Amino acid sequence: MTVRRLHISPDLSLPQDTVTSTLIVYGGKGMGKTNFGSVLVEELTKSGLRWSVLDPLGVWWGLRHSSDGKGSGIECLVLGGSHADIPIEPTGGAIVADLVVDETANVVIDFSRKPSGEMWSIGERIRFVTEYTLRLFQRQGELVKGLRREPLFQILDEAARYIPQIIPSGAVDLAKCVGAWEQLVEEGRNIGVGVGLLTQRSARMNKSVSEVADAILSFRIVGPNSIGAITDWLGEHVPKDQIKIMVETIRSLERGRCLVVSPGWLKFEGVVGIRQRDTFDSSATPKPGEHARRVHGEGAKPDLEKYIERMKATIEKAKQDDPRELKRQISELHKQLAKVQKVTPKETREKVITKTVERRIEVVPREVKKEWNRLQEKLRLVNGHVDLLSQAMGRIPEPSPHASLEVAGIPVRLDPSMPKSQIDIEDARGRRPFMVNVGAPTSNGHSNLPPGERAVLIAAAQFGSVNKDQLSVLTGYKRSSRDAYIARLLNRGYIEVQGRMVAPTTDGVSALGSDYEPLPTGSDLYQYWMAKLPEGESKILELLVRNGGQPMERSAIDDATGYKRSSRDAYISRMMAKRLVETPERNVVRASRELFDN
Repeated sequence: MTVRRLHISPDLSLPQDTVTSTLIVYGGKGMGKTNFGSVLVEELTKSGLRWSVLDPLGVWWGLRHSSDGKGSGIECLVLGGSHADIPIEPTGGAIVADLVVDETANVVIDFSRKPSGEMWSIGERIRFVTEYTLRLFQRQGELVKGLRREPLFQILDEAARYIPQIIPSGAVDLAKCVGAWEQLVEEGRNIGVGVGLLTQRSARMNKSVSEVADAILSFRIVGPNSIGAITDWLGEHVPKDQIKIMVETIRSLERGRCLVVSPGWLKFEGVVGIRQRDTFDSSATPKPGEHARRVHGEGAKPDLEKYIERMKATIEKAKQDDPRELKRQISELHKQLAKVQKVTPKETREKVITKTVERRIEVVPREVKKEWNRLQEKLRLVNGHVDLLSQAMGRIPEPSPHASLEVAGIPVRLDPSMPKSQIDIEDARGRRPFMVNVGAPTSNGHSNLPPGERAVLIAAAQFGSVNKDQLSVLTGYKRSSRDAYIARLLNRGYIEVQGRMVAPTTDGVSALGSDYEPLPTGSDLYQYWMAKLPEGESKILELLVRNGGQPMERSAIDDATGYKRSSRDAYISRMMAKRLVETPERNVVRASRELFDN
């Protein structure tokens, strides 16, 4: 009997043991990586082979729709993201892996956004991918009635973010993630798991993973660092006199064509044109003046009932066992008590508090009831301190029109028309990078942090996880002041610091109060920053967004704006710190995907 092959190209088909092989796919933005991945899972589906996609961008859901968006594509389950059949949580990596291993459905795992629409933080994404990968390896390797499980092909998009060559000092979670993927790639074939790693940043890809690939597929790449990473791999697998020819080929490839090199497994070296996908291209970026393409109808879905019931039970169990979930519940109770304090007369306040605590305490494990009693007593003390602070604020005199002071070395002008709880910070150029509160209670009853600590905590909370250099750009504080505020926030338990990365804790976000709002998403995020950026940055950002998120040469930006190279690079550097722009290659810049609506 003839075994069906995977027809990815008129020039090349892959054997069915692709499902347990390792493929590395390189290429610049828009050159055809995602199209190849989609074609591959279409072919795996036709051959009855299982697959799963880890999607950090939220662009793989189109697989379930036909290419024109009007019919059905291939049947798959979408977990997480804005097109979810079932939502997922950042703590649910192991739960999702259990479903992928135990069930027969092909799965797209979208960890770009939470059910609320909020973007997952970098730390949440790394921890989710790590837990998922470790659990997938463990469960897929189990014997069921003495037999191995059916093989599975696992795709990871933007793989270099999760398996980088360089791991910053103190980045423990990232190191665990790299270790999990090293194990899966090196031993995956033995347990029936193949891996497809897609990335536009070949220079960042961890060599301990890429060097054991059975094949590389490279779409067009022009960056010297990215080219260098590929030549390193080629140097281990092809004669040196052919490497230069292959590099020149990679630089000049047309969109959709790629160089395939697999001397051992496929015994093939050459350029092939990947066929167009049969499913909806949900990753396509609209061209200037065009609206985003939309789908009609639900597409191809499996029977969701059993999956929903399964996920419901396991998620609830995970919440009961997860100390982070318990911590979240405690934080939520703090907020509820603060609202009660604000609206309830003092004589009835304790009755309402007691009833709230009794109702909430039923859903937490018995072993923490003693902790709740301790918290109740502490909350009574905190309420007394808040009252004293409010009285003290009432004794602060109105500022003189000519009063001034300095905060972190920045001249501060006190406006007598403003509330006493605010100061307007104005730098030497007349810009107002931020407004800070200096001591009044917020609307939810929390006492505010000092302005420097609050500014640093807000920046960390808005971006989920930022490095210290980004904090200097976002807040305007110099290194010495910035590091002092970080140390104080760390001592309060409001942030976590790993190497140079700073991330807020649940208590830290709670301490900001209800007047803190996370950054918006999509076009709302673009409008938010356009109202805040200085002229140089806003002018370049508007130009990049008008270009539809497509890369622009830096020289083209100079021509359009009239800025000199030094000024242009300074503006771009500051916008990179705000995650508004990306530099996929050395001399090109594009607007971040997060500024566009899906």
